[in-house]
Amino acid sequence: MSTQDDSRTPADDGHLESLMSAIRGGSQPALGRLMDHLWPELVRYAARQLGDVELARDIVQETFIQVWERRRAWTPRGSARAYLFRIARHLVIDEKRRQRVRWRWLARQRQQKSPRPATPAEELDAQLLAEALEAAVAALPNRRREVFELVVLRGLSYAEVAAVMGISVQTVANQMSAALRTVRRACR
Repeated sequence: MSTQDDSRTPADDGHLESLMSAIRGGSQPALGRLMDHLWPELVRYAARQLGDVELARDIVQETFIQVWERRRAWTPRGSARAYLFRIARHLVIDEKRRQRVRWRWLARQRQQKSPRPATPAEELDAQLLAEALEAAVAALPNRRREVFELVVLRGLSYAEVAAVMGISVQTVANQMSAALRTVRRACR
């Protein structure tokens, strides 16, 4: 048995290999069984990496879409489980890059609202501030970061965030307050 997941057996790996072979042959039911088997594990992995369960579900959905689209190119060189995790990992990395771009874009948008063109020193200050902000948000505990991103990046109200996360509005307010304190300290 694996040390990482005690519920996994060597027979599971053989089962996954046979499912991947069936998928390679065009079997949609095999894809469904593979999804049933690995979906929760892949979502947990992506959610830990991104700090956002909904985004993780989107990543895993895209993982299985890519498995289907690339089914004929798959060759059984390694384990099917490793193949799926590799796809999910690359998608997570791509999403993190997109998030960094969004942060930079937001910083530039705020910078462009100034009435005169920014000086090189101001541009450097803005860039350093954006990097500090990005690092501060990345260092927040997962729940706090999710609240912060839902409110700031996605524009959700505290009530909407509470509904999405299944927590009280007061908890959202507390998490936002703590996140803002941390971010302000980091961006001074």
